[in-house]
Amino acid sequence: MKFLVTRSTEGAVSKKPPCKGAVRGPDSGAWPGEFQWFVELGTLEDLTTFMNENGGGLGWIAPEDDEEYPVLEIFDDDKD
Repeated sequence: MKFLVTRSTEGAVSKKPPCKGAVRGPDSGAWPGEFQWFVELGTLEDLTTFMNENGGGLGWIAPEDDEEYPVLEIFDDDKD
């Protein structure tokens, strides 16, 4: 399954990939030079591996009517 992947400290689009293995999607119309990023996960084991490799918390957001992909958001621990 293909997921849009984001990092909480960077927002929905960014110049650099939010995680290892993320594939760049289309340019953001609202933010030129920044992109959506995607990961492809085929099994529950792939999802578990993804969670272990990216640490912290992980949120899953189901797509709404006008959205094509579910979202995986990596929650960074940005507090000291």
